[in-house]
Amino acid sequence: MDNTIFAQSIARIRSLETKMIDKAKIEAMVESRDFNDCLRFLQDTQYGSYITASNYEEGLKSATIDIYKEMYKICPLREVVDILALRYDSHNIKSLIKGKLAGIDTLYLTVDAGTIPVDRLNIMVKEENFRDMPKTLRYYVEKAFENYKNSQDPQDIDITIDKGIYEYMLEIAESSKMEYLLDIVKLMIDTINIKSFIRINIQERGRDFMQKVLLPKGNLDKDLFLNNITDSLESFANKIMHTDYFKWVKEGLGEYIKKGDLGSIEKYGDNYIIDYLKKAKLVSFGPDPIIAYILARENEIRAIRIILTGKRNDVSPDIIRERLRDVYV
Repeated sequence: MDNTIFAQSIARIRSLETKMIDKAKIEAMVESRDFNDCLRFLQDTQYGSYITASNYEEGLKSATIDIYKEMYKICPLREVVDILALRYDSHNIKSLIKGKLAGIDTLYLTVDAGTIPVDRLNIMVKEENFRDMPKTLRYYVEKAFENYKNSQDPQDIDITIDKGIYEYMLEIAESSKMEYLLDIVKLMIDTINIKSFIRINIQERGRDFMQKVLLPKGNLDKDLFLNNITDSLESFANKIMHTDYFKWVKEGLGEYIKKGDLGSIEKYGDNYIIDYLKKAKLVSFGPDPIIAYILARENEIRAIRIILTGKRNDVSPDIIRERLRDVYV
């Protein structure tokens, strides 16, 4: 593939990156006096028109949707954005299926940033007619209904849809012939599997449950997870010593042991991905900067949500700071 087709898109991305919130601004928000003071810090950012005191969550949702709208406009190949937009399809499908099965309206929980417009998706789920879905997604959505009817466990819906979404992401990445897309999907799969392994190990849920939730086709072999699920976490960390994941796993486990908070594992895994994305700053041609920008903006929105929620609930700056991920800029 001729990666120079991304040249104009990357020029636009470099301009957009200058509008992102840097570490100093994040720190100022964390140290702000209260919720309203924090809102004032956001007024001169690109979130100023989205955020209101009454409903900042809706504003952040709208900002997310607009990121994807803009990326679809500037990216020359739709599948580059689709790779990440599929995660919103996953969220939306899960929400709508659970709503249908419970007999409640869950449309308000959806985020219209996926590859399938929410209004169309809502009709598909209501009618249980998925013929217009891509084949892989259709198979797993129908399977999710079937699995729930057999088990009556809503978690089976999440597990089944997750497997389908990441399988479809891999299909798109492989057919695109863009190595970076395949790398980023496999990195996500490995990170999710490591997080799942640690949680299941701590909760002592065993090999069968690990097999059930394991996402296939990552870089790490499935037997690494299945054959070591009852071993110590230190032993597991040592077995991935020669991989790029060792450092964040070791540090995350260290903080978990010290504080007893599984959120440490999530945080260190997310920071690893952000650190990986920073390599895209050096790329002049290719899809890398587009993928990196989208994920960096999502990370930025999550940081704003954590800070505003903390300020609204009078959480101390130190605790808010602990919950934040690294920033991209």
